[in-house]
Amino acid sequence: MKKTVSLILISIIIIFISSCGGPKADVKKMLKMYEEYTEVAVKAAVDKVIDENETKELNAIKSNIEKFGEEMDSKYEDNEEATKEFEKYMSIDKNKEIVKKYTKALMSLWSCEGAENLK
Repeated sequence: MKKTVSLILISIIIIFISSCGGPKADVKKMLKMYEEYTEVAVKAAVDKVIDENETKELNAIKSNIEKFGEEMDSKYEDNEEATKEFEKYMSIDKNKEIVKKYTKALMSLWSCEGAENLK
């Protein structure tokens, strides 16, 4: 009985760990960061001036995105299966739209006063 309960608990733990991590979870985390950056960037670009607080916030989020991107690169460097999973998840229209909005927000900041202070 104890052995059966132990095996069931181990199985549940393995399923929980594998479902909470992996390529899909990492892409979701990255997309959340993109959405956060986009939200701040859109607000900053409204008046065409990026103030000091906006600069700090945008640079902090961008730094997190870059660090996480580097972690993902090293984690999945030679993993073709993970790459296919990334591509499949990113081909979903909702996720394509997040990246599109992020890119548009980045470009909108270039024409703002104070853009030279962004990293």
